Amino acid sequence: MAVSWTAMLRKHHGILIDSEICKSIFKAFHQSSQQIICVKSLPILSSSSLNEVYILRTVLSNHNNHNIHPNILSLLSIKYLPSLSIKNSTYFIFDYAYNRDLASHGLLYGGTEKQLDKEQIRTYLYQLLSAIIYCHDRLVYHCAIELKHLLITRTGQLKLSNFEYAKHAVWPTMAIDIRDLSCFSQCPPELLLGDRTLRDSLDMWSVGCVFAQLCSSTQIESLFRGNHQIELLFCIFSMMGTPTHDIWPLFRKHPYFNVDFPRWLRRNDQLYDLTKVIGAEGLDFLKCLLTYDPKQRLTARTALQHQYFNR
Repeated sequence: MAVSWTAMLRKHHGILIDSEICKSIFKAFHQSSQQIICVKSLPILSSSSLNEVYILRTVLSNHNNHNIHPNILSLLSIKYLPSLSIKNSTYFIFDYAYNRDLASHGLLYGGTEKQLDKEQIRTYLYQLLSAIIYCHDRLVYHCAIELKHLLITRTGQLKLSNFEYAKHAVWPTMAIDIRDLSCFSQCPPELLLGDRTLRDSLDMWSVGCVFAQLCSSTQIESLFRGNHQIELLFCIFSMMGTPTHDIWPLFRKHPYFNVDFPRWLRRNDQLYDLTKVIGAEGLDFLKCLLTYDPKQRLTARTALQHQYFNR
């Protein structure tokens, strides 16, 4: 009779699985440390698991303890099961910080949950940007900043999680592809137009998309939506206006630029609907995050200096 992986985890590592949080991620209890932990199940040789270990344990590690940054979910250890018959035999043990992710909050809003107020949004954004500064200072680009990867503890602390898609820019000419991002709807316009440069502005566009979601009435739908590159690009253009040379000098130099692109004017109605939640300063901050020209887009460090946080 085959022995289950949960029984083997208990036998070999003293880990008792409690409940499933989401696919392949479980709440558990570690007997020796008497701590509640988070267990992430992964195939032993998957590129995503190897990448996450490399980023968290080598690049971002402070080498003194497993607590990398107060707003980054800590990888405590890695456990293996001595059985080739078990498909997922690698288990990442994370600090249990899970009360709810921000995507779950959006799904519950309209039922028993209240929409996040402006101070909660400001606090979460500040913590997120603090984590991103830590990553970008070490040339790590997360490439998966979306609501479901932003965990909120019971004390209201944000934890940035899931570094499976993260990239370490070990040399200046590293490239990135649309398929390297976890969330297509948050793909920045320069990448949709064929610019493959790996830079911090990719994450900052995602922060802008997350910010807009947190301010929306449902917190579920993405600000920009499309099923393929041109549809998503035109969705961005129709809302933000088709870029001109004045606001994005290199716009026409992109590989996928087409002189026949429709020329939309900026439509502010949907963005201005958010001012009742974030105010005029918040709206200006959002526009700075969603700046077309990646060279002019806010960095995580300059974002924290914006007047939106000066309260």
